[in-house]
Amino acid sequence: MSTPYNMAFACIKCCKSFKREFDMAPKDYPKELPCSECGGVAYNYGRHFKAPKKNDTAQWKKIEFLHEHGFRFQKIRIGSGHHDVVPYPENMEQAKEFVVKYKEYAIDA
Repeated sequence: MSTPYNMAFACIKCCKSFKREFDMAPKDYPKELPCSECGGVAYNYGRHFKAPKKNDTAQWKKIEFLHEHGFRFQKIRIGSGHHDVVPYPENMEQAKEFVVKYKEYAIDA
């Protein structure tokens, strides 16, 4: 068994996030769970995802945009030895550039 991790899930529909612990191989982590608030889909954004406040609509729209383009807040490593981690964009303008620049790292839904 692997080390248990708290994975962050977020529902874009109602802007709610929550964490769940899994003690299984990372390949077996669920990609989504039902949202505990609205019953919609809460997506697994990994252990490093930091959700914005519920009322920060600009940030939630950015998250939705990144999600639609295949970015699930996975670490993107570039550079020699792939030790340099690319920071995720802070706003929508940066997000639009990000999805073009790093499209090869997008995850198929």
